[in-house]
Amino acid sequence: MRFRRTRRATEPREELTDPEPAPDYSGPALLDAPGAEVAVRVALTGHLDPTDGQFHWYGRISEDGGAELPEPGRGQVFLTVPGGAPAPGVLQERDPWGNLRITGIGAPPFPL
Repeated sequence: MRFRRTRRATEPREELTDPEPAPDYSGPALLDAPGAEVAVRVALTGHLDPTDGQFHWYGRISEDGGAELPEPGRGQVFLTVPGGAPAPGVLQERDPWGNLRITGIGAPPFPL
């Protein structure tokens, strides 16, 4: 009969890593959509795509105040964080909690 070695209770466990990276920017922003400017809260991140050589940024937008978020798929929008330049993006979809996903290609609205 063979026995397998099992982990003892005194041996340290492997550290779990967060599967989703922390956002590069999280905080207030201004969403300039066709027909509306809305103060929002965002959590944004991005990466340089080696295939096309461009920076792809993306994240979630939630309401900040009482203004209602615009509907996704209405063309190009601009997102501006405090102290940053407006960055063009597209509203992709609404999640079950009412937040919006935004994506953009090029210079992000947050500092790198």
